[in-house]
Amino acid sequence: MKRAALALIGVTACAACAHRPAATTTPPVPDQDAIAEATRENYDPQPYVSARAYSHYLQALLARGDDKYDAAVAELREALLYDPESPHLHSVLAEVLLRQGRAAEAEEHLHAALAADPRHAPALLLSARIAEARERPDQARDLLRSAVEAQPDDPEAARELVRLEVAQGDLLAAKAAAVALTKALHAVQEQAAAGARADDDGETTWTAEKLGEQAAGAWVDVARGLADHHEDPTDAFARAREAKPSDPEALAAEAAWLASRHRYEEARALQLRLLAQRPESAEVIAALARLSLEEGDAQSASAQAKKLLALAADLDPFDATRNEREDERREVAGALLRVAVPLLGARRSGEAEAALNAALRLYPDHPELAFYRGLSLGQRGHAREGALALEKVERTLRIGGSFAPAFLGIEPATLLLDTRVQAALLRGKSGERAEACRQLKALFGEQPLDEGVAEGLLEAFDRSGRAAEAAQLLAAASRAHPDSEGLLFALGNALDRLGRKPDALAAMRKLLLLAPQHVGALNYVGYFLAEQNASPASLHQAEQLLARAIDLRPDDGAVADSYGYCLLRLGEARRALVEITRADHLSPGDPVILSHLGDALLATGRRDEAQRAFRHALERLAPVGARRSAKRASGLASALDPPDRAPDPDDARVREEIKAKLRSLTVH
Repeated sequence: MKRAALALIGVTACAACAHRPAATTTPPVPDQDAIAEATRENYDPQPYVSARAYSHYLQALLARGDDKYDAAVAELREALLYDPESPHLHSVLAEVLLRQGRAAEAEEHLHAALAADPRHAPALLLSARIAEARERPDQARDLLRSAVEAQPDDPEAARELVRLEVAQGDLLAAKAAAVALTKALHAVQEQAAAGARADDDGETTWTAEKLGEQAAGAWVDVARGLADHHEDPTDAFARAREAKPSDPEALAAEAAWLASRHRYEEARALQLRLLAQRPESAEVIAALARLSLEEGDAQSASAQAKKLLALAADLDPFDATRNEREDERREVAGALLRVAVPLLGARRSGEAEAALNAALRLYPDHPELAFYRGLSLGQRGHAREGALALEKVERTLRIGGSFAPAFLGIEPATLLLDTRVQAALLRGKSGERAEACRQLKALFGEQPLDEGVAEGLLEAFDRSGRAAEAAQLLAAASRAHPDSEGLLFALGNALDRLGRKPDALAAMRKLLLLAPQHVGALNYVGYFLAEQNASPASLHQAEQLLARAIDLRPDDGAVADSYGYCLLRLGEARRALVEITRADHLSPGDPVILSHLGDALLATGRRDEAQRAFRHALERLAPVGARRSAKRASGLASALDPPDRAPDPDDARVREEIKAKLRSLTVH
């Protein structure tokens, strides 16, 4: 499973120390009376270092900047001999010690800093980070609030408080913290405006810029939290723009949210603003390519992918400046991967493979990149070559353990499991069906609760005409593990493939009781209800289920098709056409989606286009040899053609339904 890393200084080190015997404790929350007393004494938060200690302090900062932490610690200890009561020196030393993983010593210096000055914001902030890393959110919250109160024009603690509240799910508290940060920004902006008229040295303007950046980021954190809780983040994004109108993080986050809501034109406008700021940004170009694919504009997506290929070609993985250009190299390779994955989803496997090959030139044998390249080979019809590529990835992962950079954040163990499943499936597609079944049965014995493994088992056995055997294996495992969501979903699919629709529906409904947000089960039950000659009440229930599935997985072609089909059954033809067209862009060449597209076109009066969609669906259902012969005869054969689709048990029924639709159009 992916785990989001906390963006905190020294968090990794602190977390590693969290399991040591409790010889030390996290610095306590400062006494509020002491804070109040300091306030009455016109507290000055500026760091103080005496003249005698200053040279050691400067040498420590230089050493820290060069990552020479031992030297920095030695210089700071020398400085403290002259200024033993300096909270600033104690805090800087604590930060360096945290970078070294020496949390116990760091805490001693944080205690000393807060004993000397209960309102010393840097010490409060570091103490809060330790508390958060040790999963003590209440203590971290109190420390962060004290830091904000002590130094309201330093936004670091305020931003971290927003992050903490979002992580804890308290969005009201997160908003309140973001509002407070915005108020501090406005106050400093007023001071900066007055200072500009008085010709000050510009320090207030610099503070305002720093506050604006963090305030915008805080509102982006709030917006993401709202979106994760299925609440409207529009106002939070607007506040982020107000704090810093051209903040790249805010623009990118809002564009991603707009795209998830299918508001593609607005998302594209924001991405183009980002591109104007950073014309060579691989991340922005990749985002535009993904938008183009979701809109069905394959030509624009191809052009943007070529830009990424050009950026990659300008990077030499073996040049003398490798370290200096590592950030650029990582960004370009990651962008190529993030474009390749939706290209695979859009069945543009040739372009996906080209993108992955370019990324692999920058990071040879990188497991994530090589995994998706193996999938692209399989999708292009080179099943055996894809299987061999994935088996090489498996060997790499078994030997190497973790890998860096982790572009998609996939855990090595998860990637290894996915690799074994897909390698076995490609063995089956290359003709080694018995071997594929053997491998997946063995893997299922090792990992019976993994949904991907269970689904892989079903696919391999189904291809070999052994779906009933797979259903028996899945049913036995489900009885042994009745609360396993993955097993229930795979069993439901197996029962569906065997034509046991009521039993399949019962399994999927049971799954929804266990996991109400399971997209596969939502899609199955919703489509089942929509497909039956159901009552209006059942159709509205189907719409609710499918709308939830769309919200959870907006880029899934099968889910978009189910939702569009349900809308069509409800008589909302225009909305249905939009959704099914989007499904066709996401999963091109699917005969069922094409059939539904024809239905929607016909319902909106576009008869000729409907006929073309039905004929295209029949072509995709035609035997492989006939399809290839037709393409050769017409001169349309291409290396970029999607591979042969796996036959579906319902293909014969779908074929007859489409033929009947075409006959009715011809008659009329």
